[in-house]
Amino acid sequence: MKRRLNILCVIVVLVLSYSVFETGYYFIVGVKAGVEAGIDGNTSEASQKKLMNMKYISLLPEHLSDLGDNGLFQDSVYNERSGEYVPVSFNSMMVSVDTESTTLEQAAFTLLNFLHIVICVWSIVLFVRLVISINKSDIFNWKNVHRLRLLGAALIISFCTALLPAYLTFRSVGNVFSVHGYELHLSDTVNTTTLVLGISTLIVAEVFAIGLKMKEEQDLTI
Repeated sequence: MKRRLNILCVIVVLVLSYSVFETGYYFIVGVKAGVEAGIDGNTSEASQKKLMNMKYISLLPEHLSDLGDNGLFQDSVYNERSGEYVPVSFNSMMVSVDTESTTLEQAAFTLLNFLHIVICVWSIVLFVRLVISINKSDIFNWKNVHRLRLLGAALIISFCTALLPAYLTFRSVGNVFSVHGYELHLSDTVNTTTLVLGISTLIVAEVFAIGLKMKEEQDLTI
């Protein structure tokens, strides 16, 4: 039983670690590119501005039910294998637009991204401590209930720290940028899986708490 549990826990840790690594990697790459562009004297001011204004956006066709010029397939790309243009519909892209964000908004965006990484790491630590406790056959106790509650709260906060930067980008880009036949959307920029996991963890924590209270009441009646 413990072996299967450990295997599943290792998989969960690997998935969470990948999420942290991916977020941290793109965060560091963005910071590094910005610093290098600022230090490099050969980089033009226009190129630096393009890099600083780079944004990731999610798109959704305005008319999903149609297939014509104003329907699902808004664009086309050249297929090098067939030598023909094939219809496509974009769901995300990188753009460089000047959103005229204030210094406060830029600072909040950076802080939220950094906080997201920190909370994800904290979630992994909490999960590992929970697994260690379970492997010691010390499962149903108030410490684990507390760990589960913290883990659930951390996952929910992690979702919020990912949602807020995405919303800030969505709002700022939407004020200065639009694509014919598409609408800006938050669907691909926000992953609700973390929110579901956080709520599920809180539910498990409350189940543990109810079980412990019932056990304590039974011990008192004996």
